[in-house]
Amino acid sequence: MVKITGDYYTNRGGRKENEDSCLLLFDKEKGICALVADGLGYHGGGAAASQKAREIIYKSFMGERIERPEEFNIWFQEANQEVLRLQTTEIQMKTTLVVLLIHKHKAMWAHIGDSRLYHFVNGELVEQTFDHSVSQMAVLRGDITESEIRGHVDRNRLLRAIGREDTIKIDTSVATIEEGDWHAFLLCTDGFWEYVLEKEMEKDLRKANGPRDWIKRMVKRIKSRTIFKKNDNNTAVAVICRRD
Repeated sequence: MVKITGDYYTNRGGRKENEDSCLLLFDKEKGICALVADGLGYHGGGAAASQKAREIIYKSFMGERIERPEEFNIWFQEANQEVLRLQTTEIQMKTTLVVLLIHKHKAMWAHIGDSRLYHFVNGELVEQTFDHSVSQMAVLRGDITESEIRGHVDRNRLLRAIGREDTIKIDTSVATIEEGDWHAFLLCTDGFWEYVLEKEMEKDLRKANGPRDWIKRMVKRIKSRTIFKKNDNNTAVAVICRRD
């Protein structure tokens, strides 16, 4: 039996509007759906794009259960087409998107952009998503290290996003929740992970009394490191699974 708990947090930071969106759904038949999206496109466009992506994923999850990670492509392509329809000449809105599904003993996720999913097993980070950004490409070329992404001049330049092209390419992954293990998943926008290092995520997870406390500990770090009214929107969804 897998016991699942989760919580979420979102804050507009120092911006006038929160263009992030998040979702955490528990359904007895379909399992768990968690989502984070970070909208891009000023004058309300970013918020509209992330909210539209959230709407499409919610509708898709409630309408059907997918069995394989590659099937995420159907959901993401639909979200992409809907965001493209919202675009105008003046507002070319886009959004990142990361989605996690957990059903029985299997976890699957997919993403596009630089909102991340971190996967921990028994308190240790074992996997994280690959940013679709200019900064991540600089890491691959050896120009900067992984840790230097956070302060890189081109960190906000995305190579992939919902609403960027007619057909998008996503990355997917899958994990099995083995008996006796506990898994934790953190989905977050760049305004969140920018201020919390991976080792700190691990440390706070091990000390935390559940998802809410885990997020609370990380938010405390963010608040101690941000300049008032200058930081970005920051959003996170935390899910912890234990299989007895």
